[in-house]
Amino acid sequence: MKIIGLVGSPRKDGNTDVLLQKALEGAKAQGSETAIFYLNEGNIRGCQACGGCKKAGKCVIKDDLTEIFAAIDEADGVILGSPIYFGRFTAQTALFMDRLYGYLKQDFSSSLGKGKKFALIFTQNQPDSALYADTIKAAAQELELIGFTAGPQPLVGTRLMDAGIVRENKQLLQTAYDIGQELARR
Repeated sequence: MKIIGLVGSPRKDGNTDVLLQKALEGAKAQGSETAIFYLNEGNIRGCQACGGCKKAGKCVIKDDLTEIFAAIDEADGVILGSPIYFGRFTAQTALFMDRLYGYLKQDFSSSLGKGKKFALIFTQNQPDSALYADTIKAAAQELELIGFTAGPQPLVGTRLMDAGIVRENKQLLQTAYDIGQELARR
């Protein structure tokens, strides 16, 4: 089994990254091959509304998402992580999510391939984990629309103001690890 992680945070080694790495550690413990991609480090363009994907069956923009989409095509599962800034996922995550449109055929069926699962990891400073539930639900719905199957319940880490402070929260670290294990077992 192959599980890939997508970090939508601009902070490498920040809370989202730490939790996503922990989830991948859990997947590895189940025997999965893993890889991690940092959306902030790539040269990624937004969807150009060119319609090329509807002719080619996949996004035709050639940038650093080309490699990520190839990894998704080969993977059995994807863990997407993003902080919540101003009530939504990051701009880096939004670029990725918009480009997933390329997996939809003209008739809105999916070209993704069968059996691919996803898990979500979100972090925020806000103490109320339910405050941005609609943002998390929207991310899950988009992934399901393009053909992914929902895996474990999303992880929402709260009260995480300082980069990397999640390393002190053993419960969140364990939950992330468990998400990776569960995704790799399904």
